[in-house]
Amino acid sequence: MNTQVESQAAPHITGETVYEAKFDPRLIGYSAWLISLFLAVTVVGVLLIPFWLAVSGWYGREFLRRASARVTTQAVEIRKGVFFRKEATIPLNRITDVRLHDDPLMRHFGLRGLRVETAGQSGPQAGSEGDLVGVIDAVEMRNTILLQRQQALDSGGESTAPKAAPEGSTHVLTEIRDILARIEERLQSRDG
Repeated sequence: MNTQVESQAAPHITGETVYEAKFDPRLIGYSAWLISLFLAVTVVGVLLIPFWLAVSGWYGREFLRRASARVTTQAVEIRKGVFFRKEATIPLNRITDVRLHDDPLMRHFGLRGLRVETAGQSGPQAGSEGDLVGVIDAVEMRNTILLQRQQALDSGGESTAPKAAPEGSTHVLTEIRDILARIEERLQSRDG
């Protein structure tokens, strides 16, 4: 596996490495089956299945070689992809949750997924900034991320919780509320 070489390319930018993920080689078989099933349910995809089966072994090995994830004292860094590469650095103070997930095919291959969710993700198109499948000890990685996140927040890292309003702004907010109430009354009197 080449994760050591890639993670050393930018040492200490986001702090010291606390945990470096290792990926399960069964990810190769899982990805081959997953994409084959996807192709099987599409009209055009059925024609591509023989091609996919011919290159799936190479693709899986290449994906596994390029995949890396590490937890540092300040962030979670993720690199993955063969043709379309993705690199994400997720600051610990933006992380709201770290979820473990699996599906029947993952369970068949003995794999788990890890999803890092951040503040500001919402809506039907929102996806996780960090979604990893095949981390060998996903539970340990999740626990490490959550522990590092708490330590970062405790040591003065900026919280994702809303901040209290500055002194003196209460009067302005009360005035705005009263203006909105008067506007609402006028609109109701016109309609009624």
